[in-house]
Amino acid sequence: MSKRISVAELTRFSVDALTGAGMTPSDAQTVADVLVTTDTWGTFSHGTGALATYIRTMGSGGIARCAKPEVVGEGTAWAIVDGHCAMGMLSSSLAMNLAIQKAQENTIAWVGVRNGSHFGAAGYYATMAAQRDMVGIAMSNADPNMVIPGARGHVIGNNPISYAVPTGSEHPLMLDIALSAVAAGKIFAMKEQGQSIPPSWLTDADGLPTCEIGEWPQTGSMLPMAGHKGYGIAVLVEVLAGVLTGAGVLSGVKSWVLQPEERSQLGQAFIAINVGAIVPLREFTRRVDHVIQELRQAPKAKGSDRIYVPGEMEWAKREDALKNGIELPDPVYASLERLGQQLGIELQAA
Repeated sequence: MSKRISVAELTRFSVDALTGAGMTPSDAQTVADVLVTTDTWGTFSHGTGALATYIRTMGSGGIARCAKPEVVGEGTAWAIVDGHCAMGMLSSSLAMNLAIQKAQENTIAWVGVRNGSHFGAAGYYATMAAQRDMVGIAMSNADPNMVIPGARGHVIGNNPISYAVPTGSEHPLMLDIALSAVAAGKIFAMKEQGQSIPPSWLTDADGLPTCEIGEWPQTGSMLPMAGHKGYGIAVLVEVLAGVLTGAGVLSGVKSWVLQPEERSQLGQAFIAINVGAIVPLREFTRRVDHVIQELRQAPKAKGSDRIYVPGEMEWAKREDALKNGIELPDPVYASLERLGQQLGIELQAA
């Protein structure tokens, strides 16, 4: 049975675990806020359920627990941050905050990260900009885990990308997606349960669609969403987050999960657009609200009782989590309990 944990308690536990692993309290607080916020959205694949893996990778040397990201190059509307392989939440928060600052002065700004590590959920950083009345875009390349049309095996990452848009009377519009047909975590879960999958999810060792998970991820690979369309967007992310930043690209990026002793060399990119410098902010948010209302008022399909806009479900889950605690899935709670036992930290249910 799932258990509810208050946001404050889960944050306290996460900070204690990260400081116990050697991080400074302030850095641990930054990381914990990203992970716990992600849990409040119900995106448990990128929340505190990954805490033990982050700590294991720090212990193995793949993430530099005490490194400090720094700005190594910049202009009026751009900058490059060297993450020094610190926790990705540190370099990414620095980068998006810098993009927001530069966009306040220059309307639009791009900040990239090289020598990065896994940054959690991209939506967290895009939302940082939306909460400052800007359009935010965040993206990262990833270790090769996805096939491309005409190939076989792992060729490119399922490079996540997110946007967030400020509104007038609503929570920000938000989309956070990886570019594979389905999240890897879902395939792992079905593999554990011995289930077959739709043929649009994976290819076999020969590069052909398969309904059998088999020895994946050692053999076979994830398919891109929407075929060549997802592939094409993944290449764009590879260029903006990897090539332009000087980060690792394609086979030069290592898996923080499967190769915990290797530095990931990830690249990330963050864009902030100061809409109020282009049109009056109130006019912009009023028109965004109009878009939201028109989408919701579309004719409903048979059996549908509601139409959602991007991010609406996540914000509803967050409101419930802030009021009643986060309802952690059993595997996530069990993972945190095991971690707490290892570190001598107790996790209190709400």
